[in-house]
Amino acid sequence: MTNLLKLYPASYRREFGDEIADAYREATDGASGTARMREAADIAGHALRMRLGLGSAGRTGRLLAAVAPFAVIAVGVYTMFLTRLTISALRITDRMDDIGSVVLTGAGGVAALVGVVLALTGRWAVGTWTALAGLTASFAVQALRPGLGLEFAVFFSGPAFLSALVAVLCPPDLRPMPRPRASKAGVVAALAGAAVLTVAPALWSLPHPLPTLLPSLAGLLLAGRQAFTRLRTAPAVLLASLPFAAVGIIVGALDALLLPLVLALPFAAVVGVRNRRRGPATPSM
Repeated sequence: MTNLLKLYPASYRREFGDEIADAYREATDGASGTARMREAADIAGHALRMRLGLGSAGRTGRLLAAVAPFAVIAVGVYTMFLTRLTISALRITDRMDDIGSVVLTGAGGVAALVGVVLALTGRWAVGTWTALAGLTASFAVQALRPGLGLEFAVFFSGPAFLSALVAVLCPPDLRPMPRPRASKAGVVAALAGAAVLTVAPALWSLPHPLPTLLPSLAGLLLAGRQAFTRLRTAPAVLLASLPFAAVGIIVGALDALLLPLVLALPFAAVVGVRNRRRGPATPSM
């Protein structure tokens, strides 16, 4: 716990350190290892937000919360693309010299994809941290791999890495709330669907938009209406579209990725107007 507290700014640690330590001990008393890891991840994320000034009361924190669901969906589309590339590469292993790097890159992508599914099915903290860890591993392998290097890694994995970081930095009290269908069966079904949408295009040729259009639509369905409730201003809409645009350029399907968001924006506008008339619970951006 001492090491976790050191992540906070010194002034914040002096004022609230004992309170955070007591809350952590209470939350993890008799808890499983998974629960302890989840609490530690929450504290690490909170400390990072405190250092960066990204609290839920500020405009930046609220913008992060608006972008976060769409950033996670874009990460999911990217990791599916990365995993498909890995599967295609492994099918020609007899012509490859560096199969270990390919497997490690793909493994990081698979871990990140699992994290995306967890985040979109109600397990936001563990899911976003898993996605970030998987992308970090893939980024490191690409940067160190001969013939690729840091510049390639920044171009190929940088946008997805930043999108995952946005999701991790989303203020806890503004995270997407778990929905009733976010049960174990729902997680299994979502993982199975992600596996099918990932593996099938790698083995059989599908029409151009489908390998990216279907995952993005599935991600928006998992995120649900609440993902659009904070898209009330032009900056929020623009920032929500940036992860899709960046990933779309990389996977060569910009049109297929932006189309679902463009179709959903009128719905977001209607939701925003209704929320403003009712009086939103959180400050307007």
